[in-house]
Amino acid sequence: MKAFISPTHDVPWPGNAMIRGLLKQHHDRAERSIEILAALKDDLRLDCQFVPRAAERPVELFEVHAPDYLHYLETAWDEWSKAPEASFEVRPYITTNRYFPTLRTHIPVTLAGKYLGDGGSPLVQDAWSNMNGSVDAAVAAADAIIAGERSAYALLRPAGHHAMRDLAMGGCHIANTAIAAQRLAKRFGRVAVLDIDVHHGNGTQQIFYDRDDVLTVSLHGKPETLFPFICGYADETGTGAGEGYNCNLPMEGGTAISGYLGPFDHALERIKDFAPGMLVVAAGFDTFRHDPFGNLDIDTADYALLGDRIAQLGLPTLFVQEGGYKVDTLRANVNSLVEGYLKRQGA
Repeated sequence: MKAFISPTHDVPWPGNAMIRGLLKQHHDRAERSIEILAALKDDLRLDCQFVPRAAERPVELFEVHAPDYLHYLETAWDEWSKAPEASFEVRPYITTNRYFPTLRTHIPVTLAGKYLGDGGSPLVQDAWSNMNGSVDAAVAAADAIIAGERSAYALLRPAGHHAMRDLAMGGCHIANTAIAAQRLAKRFGRVAVLDIDVHHGNGTQQIFYDRDDVLTVSLHGKPETLFPFICGYADETGTGAGEGYNCNLPMEGGTAISGYLGPFDHALERIKDFAPGMLVVAAGFDTFRHDPFGNLDIDTADYALLGDRIAQLGLPTLFVQEGGYKVDTLRANVNSLVEGYLKRQGA
């Protein structure tokens, strides 16, 4: 397995997140990727390639996201910062709503309410550059699979599975996992995305919801009580050509590995039935029992079981970094998942 490291993976994010009504230091901290890199490089001794900045944006970025949204992400902070006494972070204080869904003004302060969907997704200086560093890593890892690698790991920050076509959510602005899947679908025809983050991958779901060439499967805590709240329910199965190609497997809070493996094995069977040429794993570690933003009860050793089962699918596999916020356990948890996968892959 090769690991592809984003050029901005360890860049600090100076913004805040609104957590239960309080502004706190954003949870997508640089220390996360430092611990993950230690697992990949020092513990697992993977071939870690530090991805240079790409000269051009990949076409998949524009296929996955709306042009007006990308333009906003690129220009918002510069425009925002021109206003007198502007905050160091762009965040909405008025939003479109069910009564007034259409904006008739297009100044940065109003557009924030159109494109930034919650209190955890502000834009700060250099955010656009950092997002594109994540894209570069996801694309480089996908290209390695296309070139013949059986597996790869994309270490990147910020994460992306909450980012929708034209809306940022959950600290995610660009849908890295979806961009990788889009690129791989052109080569492999059918691609499955398996999201094991504790939060529903609402962005990945929305982007592929009407397509039958990308199967999206998400295991997560029940959205009645866990972010993103508005989606991730079992009856969301796709629309149009995509009907039946989206599978949500929500679980009760406190679910341990004994209760998790049933839905997980169901997810793998669904992937087998789909018969993809390629698997993308949205690798979140906030399912860990002590994660401050999760509510499941997965332990470090359990990730090796999941890695082993993923490897049994026998598919070329790309792991794309998503969540995981218990920083002092990330190294061990990543090591467990990847080691479990590699042991089975090499058997």
